[in-house]
Amino acid sequence: MRRALINGRIHCLDDKRTVAEAIAIDGNRILEVGTNAEILALMHEEELEAVVDLEGKVVLPGFNDSHLHLLSYGYGKTIADLEGVDSRDSVKEIIRTHIEKNQIPPGQWVGAAGWNNDNWDDSRNLTKEDLDQISTEHPIYAVRICGHISALNTKAMEVIGLNQNTPQPHDGHYEVDEMGEPTGSIAEMMNLVYNQIEEPDIEAIKSMILRTCQDASRVGITSMQTDDFDTLPGRNFRNIIAAYRQLIAENQLNVRVSEQCALADLRRFDEFLAAGFRLGEGDNFYRLDTVKLYIDGSLGSRTAWLLEDYSDDPGNQGFAVYRDERRLFEVVERAHRMGTGVVMHCIGDAACEQAISAVEAAQKKYPGIKPRHGLIHAQILNDDLCERMIAAGIYAYIQPIFIEYDLHMAEERVGAERIKTSYHWRTMKDMGIEMSMGTDCPVESFNPMLNIYAAVTRKDLDEEPKAGWYPKEALTVEEAVDGYTFMAARMSGEEDCKGRLLPGMLADLVVLDEDIFSVSPERIKEISVAMTIVDGRIVYANATS
Repeated sequence: MRRALINGRIHCLDDKRTVAEAIAIDGNRILEVGTNAEILALMHEEELEAVVDLEGKVVLPGFNDSHLHLLSYGYGKTIADLEGVDSRDSVKEIIRTHIEKNQIPPGQWVGAAGWNNDNWDDSRNLTKEDLDQISTEHPIYAVRICGHISALNTKAMEVIGLNQNTPQPHDGHYEVDEMGEPTGSIAEMMNLVYNQIEEPDIEAIKSMILRTCQDASRVGITSMQTDDFDTLPGRNFRNIIAAYRQLIAENQLNVRVSEQCALADLRRFDEFLAAGFRLGEGDNFYRLDTVKLYIDGSLGSRTAWLLEDYSDDPGNQGFAVYRDERRLFEVVERAHRMGTGVVMHCIGDAACEQAISAVEAAQKKYPGIKPRHGLIHAQILNDDLCERMIAAGIYAYIQPIFIEYDLHMAEERVGAERIKTSYHWRTMKDMGIEMSMGTDCPVESFNPMLNIYAAVTRKDLDEEPKAGWYPKEALTVEEAVDGYTFMAARMSGEEDCKGRLLPGMLADLVVLDEDIFSVSPERIKEISVAMTIVDGRIVYANATS
């Protein structure tokens, strides 16, 4: 079955920056791009009904979010949503309402996520005292928007066995008061909670995936690179993989997925391999791609790991997940030896330094093996770290939409000197660091228009500051779009079939209702998607476009 789109502006995004009138699709591949006449001549008479008149609209390769949490987004739709909540009292009311509306019985876990204390008059973290006011009969957890800090009520602490006699975990931390009692605020310890909650079955996981993919199609996303394995209660990667594969067999998966496999240590790695899975296996719709590791926390919660103290919190340098760096080095070395890239969550400069050192050590030991390693976020850097990234060929997975929030607090956190080498995408690109675009959704919206807007304007969504935040570090629209298409495909080693609109490439396209290359930069965030095509099939069409 052939399909054609005519009377458009087809941006092929090839080296010549070709812009064509029309494009022909044969099955799940692009057949040809060219003039209207050339493309119509390829259509059989019975296929003329499959000709779409674009009426001048712009077509791009489908957007590829190079780092997010697909199942975390889907799971978040099943618990209390705290995103945008403006006060501690509102948090309590929303969770109470969630319990009542869903008739959650005493003793059953209650989940919530998305709170951001930086938006409140009282900026303290949530604690057990706050959540105990909601219920002392339900174990309650509430995850901060960053995903690295959570709050537990007293009942939840009892269930997971957290008290003043609990040793601090090697890969997490819990806060204590002046008496040594846990306050209920925990960092990187949600695995203890998820181990106590009934895990969703495969059908429930499939529903979460479908809900997420449906929303992603509406904003033009055709591929996602996602970290799912530690997202759900039970942390059951077997069921997660099975859910994706069943959806493919049922022809229901409308977004291509590359799994960034969370395998934090050799024990978890061994469990994955013993289950019969192999990194790199899969097809065009679901592939077990890289190894994903967390090196630190987040800047907002002051758990990002810095080489020097926080400027607004003397004595605090954040949190290192791998306080024993040997645990990190051995995982990176194993993946590297297997020819698999490792992508590492690194926000602070100390985290970036440790991650780069782990890659350098693996490369030194096995110089003939050259997988693609990367730093996810890479926010707080310095000149030396950038030079080492270039020398080691380490990619950067950036999230420009982060500045919607971060521009209001980042300089307070790291000071005037360190901010000069933070979020400095123009400098990084000019130095030769290869970068892709992602959103870290559900930390931020996965709408690509908001992310591209942030990259090119350096403003928040209220268009502040008027001149942009360190505006010399902005990217061009072309660079930002390339980061969402070709460069994102390079990150997963799929640039031979994604990220360009050329004959033989996968037929994944997005149609925009306005020309992203000609509107004002501030207008970009308002652009809507008219149509999304995946594997040659229309998976979303806006009836009003």
